[in-house]
Amino acid sequence: MSYKVIPISTDITSQVRATLVSPQYKSLTANVSVADGYGPCRSCLRVFDQGMENRLYFTYNSFEGRADLPDPGPVFIHHNECEEFTGDGIPIDLLNLSVLFEAFGDESKLISRQRMDASGADEQINSIFVNEDVRFINMRNAEAGCFIATIERV
Repeated sequence: MSYKVIPISTDITSQVRATLVSPQYKSLTANVSVADGYGPCRSCLRVFDQGMENRLYFTYNSFEGRADLPDPGPVFIHHNECEEFTGDGIPIDLLNLSVLFEAFGDESKLISRQRMDASGADEQINSIFVNEDVRFINMRNAEAGCFIATIERV
């Protein structure tokens, strides 16, 4: 693999679980509810067991530390601590979802946006990174539009 999928950091997820407030937007509270959608969890990158698992809904800025322009939006994580994704390649649960790859350059300039081809995701990601202007790729839920994870070169 010439890339790594990076979920929301444990620092962020631990803080929101402990305080029920978005660590990046202190005036915005997090909400706990029984999962009525698949998610996925932005920490372990697995889909939720709908009707069974509790999830936290909070506001997250995926551009923090990357650009001055924020890009806040809603995300979900498991209410109870889960193991942060650290594997290789695209997490298996994400291959069954409708996902967009958004390639960004310096200062969060959008370079390209394309639907993930689950059968050729590795090759697709590598072809996006051929463009030297691409600094990172954000994975986004193509149905809801919300951030899922970041992909970086390794």
